[in-house]
Amino acid sequence: MGQTRLSLRNRLILFQEEYREAVIGVALFCAIALAKSLPILTRQNSPIVDTQLVSGIVEYATMPQNPNASIGRGFYFTYEVRLQDINAVVVVEGEVDTPHRIGSEVSLERQHHQNGTDTYRLLNG
Repeated sequence: MGQTRLSLRNRLILFQEEYREAVIGVALFCAIALAKSLPILTRQNSPIVDTQLVSGIVEYATMPQNPNASIGRGFYFTYEVRLQDINAVVVVEGEVDTPHRIGSEVSLERQHHQNGTDTYRLLNG
């Protein structure tokens, strides 16, 4: 009745030819995303070898959609803080129950890791 039957093998070959460029593009995108996230993943495994108390000024803050509903649920304010000792901006997260105003001075803990990187933790209180 006019229908052409294609074997599964032939269908797969046609599919491969049709979407070859898309598959290559998606694979390349995934490889780039993985390569960019690799330093972030390995940095977290380096132990802290030294800590130092530093202070900074809050320059920018973002908050969850509803901070009152977020208490105790793992949501945080994200702050951009300008460090006073080296005049650099770092990004830190803070609990929603202790917000900080833009322009206020905050205390941070600089954590120096074994692999030479520094991370920062906002000290509440």
